[in-house]
Amino acid sequence: MLVLSKPPYLRWIAAVVLVAAAFAWDMSRRATELAPFAARAIDRGEVIEADSIAWKPAPVGLFRSVQVPMGTAVVRIGAGDPITEGMVSTGDHVPDGWWTVPMDVPPAVTPGSEVRVVLADGFGITGVVVEPSREDTFGVRTDGLVAVPGDAADIVAVASTAGQLVVLFEP
Repeated sequence: MLVLSKPPYLRWIAAVVLVAAAFAWDMSRRATELAPFAARAIDRGEVIEADSIAWKPAPVGLFRSVQVPMGTAVVRIGAGDPITEGMVSTGDHVPDGWWTVPMDVPPAVTPGSEVRVVLADGFGITGVVVEPSREDTFGVRTDGLVAVPGDAADIVAVASTAGQLVVLFEP
């Protein structure tokens, strides 16, 4: 009796159509655009130059904006990693004659923002944020950088090391 039953033609046709559709989808050209990737490992604080970037095709819309990411690396970028807006601080935020001092800066402050650094003795000075503090996926917090005038850099650095200062900012 099994010999006299009808073969499952519809299932065979459905399987062939499914395989053909998958093959067509795989062979179709997807829209891509060139996006910046790190050609080599870039350390935090290092200036990103043209030879540090490798342009590779990526699906359209994968990155918010695709432009030349020239500036300073805010985080360490591994070789082959995509370079996005948040990884690069553009522009030079350190005025001439000023020094950058590592200190705990609120993460909400953007580079280039003006802050007020108040020491434990009440002495206050205006500074410019070069890089806010960051927290990695394990909760380890790294200090940010604030540029201060050269004549007050020593006092601010000692207070920062001792943890005796507060960074104020206006949102």
